[in-house]
Amino acid sequence: MAVQRILVAGLIMTMAVTVAAANGNVPAAERLAERMAELDELSAGFSQRLVDGRGIELRRTSGRLWAQRPDRFRWEVDEPFAEVLIGDGETLWLWDPDLEQVTVRPYDDRLKATPARLLSGAVEDLLDAFEVDHLAADDGRDRFTLWPQGGDALFERLEFIFEGEHPRYLIIHDGLGQRTEVELLEVRTGFDPDPERFRFDIPEGADVLYEEAESSAHD
Repeated sequence: MAVQRILVAGLIMTMAVTVAAANGNVPAAERLAERMAELDELSAGFSQRLVDGRGIELRRTSGRLWAQRPDRFRWEVDEPFAEVLIGDGETLWLWDPDLEQVTVRPYDDRLKATPARLLSGAVEDLLDAFEVDHLAADDGRDRFTLWPQGGDALFERLEFIFEGEHPRYLIIHDGLGQRTEVELLEVRTGFDPDPERFRFDIPEGADVLYEEAESSAHD
């Protein structure tokens, strides 16, 4: 499965480095854990673009996402080409309706350090995946920078920006100087999502590709 597809599809223990938060010297990791604890369910539209090291836009997509802790998410791309990524905590399905092809793979250790797990994973399970810096801006935004632990992460760092009570931006920096910018639109939390959103029934006649899980380099 392509790296970009895994990235978009989400954590913190005691950190070596902490940054004072705006509300009274709360360590950065604890502040983010508080924020994430309020996001047991989330749905939003999204606009995503891939930018190279010179700031040139390489690709733009848009669609909608749903996430529910623990570990359930649905990422639907509408434009420019339809695509659906679904995770139920055990299995990932990537459906390409134009090709009538589905890629199936189990969850693995690398997925622990992805934005999909940041949005949908159990907070306590994510506490050891990142080191976290925090900056509270004058415009009311909470900006967190997350640094994956271990050498097998799929990205170099992730910026997670809140506006008010809701997450607004995810900015993913890879090791090649490129970044993926995801803007969340019309964010909704605190609802009861339809469990069928996190299931996928393989259509009759579809091509099916099975991929194996990848173990952590520390195992």
